[in-house]
Amino acid sequence: MLKWLKIRQAAVFCAFCFVFVLLAAPLRAESAVSYGISDIDISLADKTLNYTLSGSSKPVYTVSERFAPFRIVVDVAGAFFADPAVAGAKMPENGFVTLEVTDRSKQEPPAMRFIFTLADSHDYRVSSVEPNRLRVEMFPAAGVAAPATTKPADQLTLQDYKISSTPNSTTIGIIADRRIDNYVVDTIDGDGERPPRMYIDIENVAGNELAREQKVGASVAQIRVAPRGTGVRIVFDSASDEMFRFAVAPSPEGLNVVIDEAGPPQVAGSSAPVKPAAAPAATDATLDQLIDSTVQLLNQEPAQPSDAAGKAAALKDDFTFSGYQKQRISVDFFKIDIHNVFRLFRQITNLNIIVDEDVKGSLTLALNDVPWDFALDIILNLMDLKKEERFNTIVIYPSKKEFVWPTRAEDNLAFEADIAVMEEETLVIEKTASHTPEVMQAKELMARASALEKKKEHEQAVDLYLQALKLWPENSRISNRLATIYLADLGMHAKALFYAKESLRLDPGDNRAALYAGIAAANMHRLAEAKEYFTQAISGVPPMREALLSYAAFSENNGLNEPALKLIESYHQYYSEDVDTMVAKARLLDKLDRQVEANRQYRSVLASGFQLRPDLRKYIEGRLAAQQ
Repeated sequence: MLKWLKIRQAAVFCAFCFVFVLLAAPLRAESAVSYGISDIDISLADKTLNYTLSGSSKPVYTVSERFAPFRIVVDVAGAFFADPAVAGAKMPENGFVTLEVTDRSKQEPPAMRFIFTLADSHDYRVSSVEPNRLRVEMFPAAGVAAPATTKPADQLTLQDYKISSTPNSTTIGIIADRRIDNYVVDTIDGDGERPPRMYIDIENVAGNELAREQKVGASVAQIRVAPRGTGVRIVFDSASDEMFRFAVAPSPEGLNVVIDEAGPPQVAGSSAPVKPAAAPAATDATLDQLIDSTVQLLNQEPAQPSDAAGKAAALKDDFTFSGYQKQRISVDFFKIDIHNVFRLFRQITNLNIIVDEDVKGSLTLALNDVPWDFALDIILNLMDLKKEERFNTIVIYPSKKEFVWPTRAEDNLAFEADIAVMEEETLVIEKTASHTPEVMQAKELMARASALEKKKEHEQAVDLYLQALKLWPENSRISNRLATIYLADLGMHAKALFYAKESLRLDPGDNRAALYAGIAAANMHRLAEAKEYFTQAISGVPPMREALLSYAAFSENNGLNEPALKLIESYHQYYSEDVDTMVAKARLLDKLDRQVEANRQYRSVLASGFQLRPDLRKYIEGRLAAQQ
């Protein structure tokens, strides 16, 4: 009786499992990538073989290479033979390629693998052909070129690698004929036979000039390149069983990959962070949750390509409307020391980054294709830190701590209202020889507006100045005052530019109005216009000190280091040196690779007698030590 009961229970359990599998299978089929192969077309002519798969949807695939002998490995995600007869398709007799097909449907993610063993005499190309076909072309490498194509006007060409190393990092430059902005970064787990890998997919790019393999050393053993559709995949093989830490960012020459060589590597695994056995701190848990959701959003592949394009465009718009417009980067760190994070940001941004000694902790971070200032703000928020930025220097310190710039320091292109100038302008206005009722009323409005300015009630002051300008439209001092408030107090650069131009229309020789226009145009990224106004602003004798400093900061921010240095030297000719201009001169000499002069200037700052902030002194001493 007991034996019969056990048999009955087992039968019921098996029936339940069978029903569960039947119910679960359609759900998995709907959610997974599926590519039903309905036909295989194989053609051979003039020692060129085309192997084309036709399927039920757009193919999702990866291409990699194996060596000794040379093999092309094409993994087609979710592929299966919709027609069993297709599985028997045979390769024609030839002397340069053989094929092996393996079913990897039980692996995660499921795929079908096509392994082409190719002779050294031949080259290959793998591409997705509309609407739902995947083609592998094998053609003679010498004597017979690939199918003739005309390079599109907008297609990039990858030319070479540029590798440089320091004790703490390795920078691998992917050199192209212009900057690379459109790319995707991801990682692949090690599998016992292969180490962990990071790869970069670049669309619409020609990579024929790149070596298929490039030895690197340190944390990256080698770089491999393979065609992928209309672009290429560049694979970075780890030199160990653990994933290296990296950051990817566009550069004027193409794309830079910065490998962090300091500290232990990332634990091998997927691009999502691997959590340690011990319970992480609250900030790490929050960051892990944020990263998981972000990676999931960026990696999801909706059924309709138009939906994917719409979401990508929406994401970019979200960044733009949020004010994040810096160059985009991809980073993947696991439990990296926070100081090493900021050191890598220094290499990516080319800004001076000074970190307070009280900043401590480690960070797990995996972000793909986000503006670097967005990534930096995430780090600061989660680590309870703050930043202050002036000229091209960022100071990072704990949020509970206070930091004060020297009293003479100015923001790059910020402008603070000069009270003496304001009172002088008011006095000039009061002395203007005009006694019409409109002018008298305008004077009264300006007096009330000036009183409101002293109370920091800038919006109300603007309203009164606007009324005064309508009554006294030929007075450029009123439009100058409006430009000043909009620029210095309200941050409305378009308004500031408008009224600065109005002042110049009324008084073309007003260099102060030209300065306001230059600062406003620069903050609106109208660079050519800003340069024109700054040039006028420094045309006086002597040139205005504010104009020299603002023009120098503008020039440095836009990579014009030689003109910026000349502006700082001009400032020193007319006005006494201060700690900020001395440091600016040293920094510019440093950027121009004039190391002897830069070191001499850094030593002059240390010996100047000016009181130096601890972080600034540390920065200067660090620059001097780096050149020894």
